[in-house]
Amino acid sequence: MINIYQAEYHEPEVEDYRGNPLINALPLLKSPQDTAKLLNRYPTVRDCEKSLPGYIRRHAMMRILDEFLYPTKAHVQLEQMIAGMIRRGYLGRNIATSDYQKNLNSVDHLDFEAIARNAGNSALASSVIGCSGTGKTTAVEAILSGYTHQAIYHPDYQHTQIVWLKLDCPHDGSAKSLCIHFFRAVDDVLNTDYESLYVKARSSAESMLGDIARVAALHSIGILVIDEIQHLQAARSGGSKRLLNFFVTLTNVIKVPVLFVGTPKALELFSPTMRSARRAAQFGSLHWNRFEHIEQADIDTEWDRFLKRMWKLQWFEHATPLTKAMKDLFWECTQGIAHIAVTLFYLSQARAVMARREVIDQELVQKVFQQELSMIHPMIKALQSGRDIEIKKFADLDIPSDKIRIFCQTEEVVVVEEELTSSKDRLTELVEMLIKMGIGQDIAPIVAAQALAEKPEEDLFGLVAHIRMLSDKPKKQPRKTTNPTPLQPRYIDSDIRLMRGSEPYSTYSNLKNEGIVLDISAYL
Repeated sequence: MINIYQAEYHEPEVEDYRGNPLINALPLLKSPQDTAKLLNRYPTVRDCEKSLPGYIRRHAMMRILDEFLYPTKAHVQLEQMIAGMIRRGYLGRNIATSDYQKNLNSVDHLDFEAIARNAGNSALASSVIGCSGTGKTTAVEAILSGYTHQAIYHPDYQHTQIVWLKLDCPHDGSAKSLCIHFFRAVDDVLNTDYESLYVKARSSAESMLGDIARVAALHSIGILVIDEIQHLQAARSGGSKRLLNFFVTLTNVIKVPVLFVGTPKALELFSPTMRSARRAAQFGSLHWNRFEHIEQADIDTEWDRFLKRMWKLQWFEHATPLTKAMKDLFWECTQGIAHIAVTLFYLSQARAVMARREVIDQELVQKVFQQELSMIHPMIKALQSGRDIEIKKFADLDIPSDKIRIFCQTEEVVVVEEELTSSKDRLTELVEMLIKMGIGQDIAPIVAAQALAEKPEEDLFGLVAHIRMLSDKPKKQPRKTTNPTPLQPRYIDSDIRLMRGSEPYSTYSNLKNEGIVLDISAYL
């Protein structure tokens, strides 16, 4: 029981959460700024390490692979989604009320197979789908680790709460293996022996589903995260559908939210029917894709900021500057996939120090990409082509636009603008809308970037309205100034203004008479 923390309750920020120990024992809600600080990971580059031999320095460089995480807007959105799912799921499971024990007892008598066949659509189920290597799992684990106490004990209620539980879907998609993973994960958190209690040699997945529901209800699991959900496709006939139905049943019956994490291949699990698509988007699905690349020199994109921050992690005496040519080369080699970019940067730097070269140049990067990352060349070429027919050959790459439409366009689901049919980012879409409205192509990107900076949470139509409002504002009228009284000149003795004559040469004569014009004839 050494991993279990004794509950300390906070004053709830929302009135709905008042009087619910399971919610009030959680950390306070985080602002986007707090989330960015929580998730930001930046390894230390010590000056004393920069002079070490190359074979030692490359070990220090490995921190880039393990300790570098640049938080983006998608990370903030994901943290808010998870925080909302946990708290909304606990609203119907208040251990301080008499109904809690009644509901717990009723779980033993439920026919989960019958309920799963008729699973409704009110589930707190959601999904994070994106191309492999973009950092989905890293982001989810970083956010969950923000709940520093995974298990919380409530002494007044003699109740042990598990805030989150994360499972990896088995590679073979086996339902039984996934059930075993569940009991093993609970045992790891609570030091219990549920695996030995419920997993027998002849136990089937169907027989264990009811036990999973019982344990999930008994320990008030806040959110169940199932990673690599695309592996369910490997399940034998009907296996994936049965498991998906069961997880949705968990959310319907005992209010345990479920977050599915997977690659675009997982869309095939959700999209056969509109009903199953709704199940994966009840709490808002998140399209977690590569960085976007915009060919605008004056626009600082998330890809640019990510690359600039990573580029500072150099173990050289004199750091190599990041040039536009190098940015373009990294984009061509990585296509905005964060994991590949970090790997390429590490390998290039490691080869440079081993060759006793204190520089990362384009020739070196191209050599490393060609020789050490050759396995991913077909996938990168598919992304470079931009052709759906090539991208679809690789299940772990981008989500085709037709799949996004099937996945996200459902009734009863409010989807943010970024998750609609286009894979373009908000800035590109807004620029295109402004150009169609008649704003010049040279001005539209600047106006769009300014509007997004001023209204980051607004949707596209709200941003357009904001831009129109700014353009329709009456220009400030210049202040009317009353004509001042003309200044009257004041003259002094020998004032040359008074020597001006009306006749030809009279001014010259007057100046000569006053000695202002020198007569040089006497000197000739």
